Amino acid sequence: MDKIKRWRIALTELANLGGMPLQNVANGYESKLIEKIVNVVKDKVTCYTLSVTQHPVGIGPSVQDISLWLRNGSNDVEVFALYGVGGLGKTTIAKYVYNMNFQLFEGGSFLENIREYTERPDGLVCLQRQLLSDISKGKEPTIKYLNDGILKIKSALLHRKLLIVLDDVDQVEQLDATFGMREWFHQGSKIIITTRNVHLLEAYEHCTRYAIKTMNSDDSLELFSWHAFRDSSPPECYIEHSKRIIKQCEGLPLALKVLGASLRGKNVDVWRSAIGKLEIIPHSKIQKILRVSYDSLQDDLDRNLFLEIACFFSGEAKSFVVRVLDECGYYTLIGIENLIDRCLLTIDKYENLRMHYLVQSMGREIIRQQSPRDPGQRSRLWYWKDSLEVLEDETGTRAIEGLAMEMSTINACRAEVRTKAFSPMQKLRILKLNNVQLSGGYKDFPRNLKWLCWHKYTLRSLPNDFPSSSLVAIDMQNSKLQILGEGNKSFGSLKSLNLSHCHDIVRTPDFANCFALEELILEHCANLVEIDESIGVAEGLALINLKDCSLLKKLPERLCMLKLLETLNISGCSSLGMFPAEMRKMESLKVFHADGLDFSNSNNKTQQNESWREFIRGLVSKPKISSQLSLNSLPCYSITRLSLRNCNLHDSSFPKDFRVAPSLEFLNLSNNPICFLPDCFKVLKEVKILVLSECNQLQTIEDLPIIEDLELLNCPLLEKITMRRGLSIRGYCHPWDCVKLLEMDGVFKIVPIGEIDSELINDCGIFNVESMKTIQIRLYNIYTHANIKCPIQGIYESQRSGNIFTMFYPGGSVPTWFTSQSYGPSLSFIVSRSNLRYINTCVVYKLKPGRGRYFYLIFHNITKDKMIAYHPSCYGIPEGDEYMTWLSHWKFGSHEMGPGDEVNVSIFNCNDNHSFEMKEIGICLVYEEKEQAGFHLAKRQKIQQTCEEISQFVIPVERQPARHHGTTQIYFTGCGVTTLDYWMEKYFGKYATVEKGESSGSESELD
Repeated sequence: MDKIKRWRIALTELANLGGMPLQNVANGYESKLIEKIVNVVKDKVTCYTLSVTQHPVGIGPSVQDISLWLRNGSNDVEVFALYGVGGLGKTTIAKYVYNMNFQLFEGGSFLENIREYTERPDGLVCLQRQLLSDISKGKEPTIKYLNDGILKIKSALLHRKLLIVLDDVDQVEQLDATFGMREWFHQGSKIIITTRNVHLLEAYEHCTRYAIKTMNSDDSLELFSWHAFRDSSPPECYIEHSKRIIKQCEGLPLALKVLGASLRGKNVDVWRSAIGKLEIIPHSKIQKILRVSYDSLQDDLDRNLFLEIACFFSGEAKSFVVRVLDECGYYTLIGIENLIDRCLLTIDKYENLRMHYLVQSMGREIIRQQSPRDPGQRSRLWYWKDSLEVLEDETGTRAIEGLAMEMSTINACRAEVRTKAFSPMQKLRILKLNNVQLSGGYKDFPRNLKWLCWHKYTLRSLPNDFPSSSLVAIDMQNSKLQILGEGNKSFGSLKSLNLSHCHDIVRTPDFANCFALEELILEHCANLVEIDESIGVAEGLALINLKDCSLLKKLPERLCMLKLLETLNISGCSSLGMFPAEMRKMESLKVFHADGLDFSNSNNKTQQNESWREFIRGLVSKPKISSQLSLNSLPCYSITRLSLRNCNLHDSSFPKDFRVAPSLEFLNLSNNPICFLPDCFKVLKEVKILVLSECNQLQTIEDLPIIEDLELLNCPLLEKITMRRGLSIRGYCHPWDCVKLLEMDGVFKIVPIGEIDSELINDCGIFNVESMKTIQIRLYNIYTHANIKCPIQGIYESQRSGNIFTMFYPGGSVPTWFTSQSYGPSLSFIVSRSNLRYINTCVVYKLKPGRGRYFYLIFHNITKDKMIAYHPSCYGIPEGDEYMTWLSHWKFGSHEMGPGDEVNVSIFNCNDNHSFEMKEIGICLVYEEKEQAGFHLAKRQKIQQTCEEISQFVIPVERQPARHHGTTQIYFTGCGVTTLDYWMEKYFGKYATVEKGESSGSESELD
């Protein structure tokens, strides 16, 4: 009856629809009416697709991410911004997204190259015309002036759900107009923006930002090959040359396309020549695209800062660059932020400045163009051949502000440079020399040097007449220096001193001449025995690095006077006998590394067990250093990063009153003979990184706080890792080569078959437990990478992995009580009742020699459009050519499987090496009130309690899918996958194979 009622309502609505009366529309002319109807229908169904690249390699993950945002079901008017440096493919990705999704909307427009349009006098009016034309399906609007266009656009936006793309936005006024227009849009409309300037987005909280990444090496090679060889890979004789170009391009799609096309059809000799040229001069088309971001910088200070970094500072620590360039007249911090906003610069996790190779080449080419023929007229010289030419010919000028000449050992002998060559360069502020010897006096040497970097300097000190008063940073690593300067030579501006690997230094300089020092680096000064007590004068010292100064016997007492010292590294100072008495009071210390020091006596006040024989032997033998280093001497309550690797720490070495700061973020206790995590660290609520690698005596780690990353490499006795109740490791856990690890809280628990709850074992269809106890199998643990021989084990995949129980045992066929069996790679079933409690799966397989066995058991609920991909944390390795049986026991909730659901179960091998061979698969459904044939009756409540201690369901109700394939939600359980996009590509095929313009709203983004 309901169906008849719905039909009546629908037919009534159909009858009431207005049509096109012949007399009113076409004055009675039937042919004109038909033409009118055809045009109206054509307007409704015509798909205006954008022209896109023929080889959309590597854009799949970004296209899918943005498509998912477009299909999020929200009725709000939302804005999505793609940002990144020019040439990354932002426009290409936006076009693919538009083509694949515009049919979900009632209209759309793609406004390309907005930056170029707005530079024209009538540019904004042209954009208004295009927008209105696109929205009205090709009708040419009449717009006379800007305000007229605004009113017409407002009227057009109000009544339809639209998809609008604004490509290459570069001015805040353009964004203000966009966000101001949001209230004009119909609900559910979406706006996508592409920009090179992420700073524009900072004022808009409700804008979703998305950084476009560079391509990986495999995709880079494929994209380059398509343009260079019209194939997906290069010919054998071009592989090495192609890889050199790939390395230069660093994943920038524009460069890969341009260089590939420019070299197409050329022979190998031409390729060699072109590659050599590209190392000095970038391709003009790439230069033009990348330079747009440089030209958009606000002022000369930011542009010159970019050039300084491109020539001399890429890869240097941000703090160091700020320290030097602030003294050169730059506002470096805000300038660096402006460069990051323009996507010209990034900062890595170590706080070092990183510049894309081609962006750096663009900056250097700007400098080269200042005087292509005469390098002496350029402002900066970074290429050693240009620098050598200028110095040997003595053609330098006042234009030169920075010069680098880093000679290799091979060509160092060619450099015969006199100091008088520097005399004309009175604006020189940055000088980087490596393996270079200068002859002559320094009376007329540039007086305004800020950074002197002179590696492998051959003299015992800087000359008396060397101008040093303005130096901010000195880096003279691997030199023959014994003293920094003779007599009372002044270094009053010096803030950073790096004399690492200077093996002739015995004592540090007198710090009375370096009172402004903020950073002292003396790493691996192998003969250094004394730090001058005058170090207390350098009150601004924030970092001291004495790593591997193995002859240093003590730290100066006045070290404790440094109220700003934050970082102290004394790792490898194996001769240190004690710490300064007041060291515990150094409240400013945040980072302390003391790897390799002996703290074993931290908890012993005296050596009580020394015998008379040992005492006498000590009197006549060579004196030895008696370590009195104590953990109690450390100001641990202020330290946030503590590394005590290989410090001979036992469980008893930690004094009872030893405490660490609740704010401790990083802790490294690797290579120590501890058996348990010391109690003093259990008070912590959260640790970002905990490292306990190569602790050979470590047995258990219990009651862990919140941890982002846990590293446990090669702890051979470790058996158990547990967290505080309700907690789990947020990031990665790496228990590699922890061969005895049986339990990792929230991840897996391995239990011998004889200790598994009998009802659960019976529910899995295993009744001959006693006979199975004696069977030995080889079990591989994917987390630990351990391959061990052991009795048959049961594996609980728990909490984050879902409610799954798994076991492996030798066997060549699926047990007969499995109701559905198949010799193919998959089988399907329909859930017949509402009281499904468990599913048992059985897979019979063998393994062939090979690496990377990533096989998955896939549950695809076709009805609910959900897919679960399970990769076990352990798997059995069959002996020789025999088969292994893989039995899994699942508990599903009604949100995962319900009555009437059609479900497909299959095996998927993620690798192409054919190392996994499946023989047979079986399924058995277990319902609540009635046991399937072949099962003994069991106490359901007890089994349920055992399983629910692990997790309520395989996929908790609140859990969001890891990926989508069209409308299919995809969840990963078990060991998971390293790269989700790789898995998706292997399972479904490449995203980018979707044909342009053929993807409807209901189709998948994956091919």
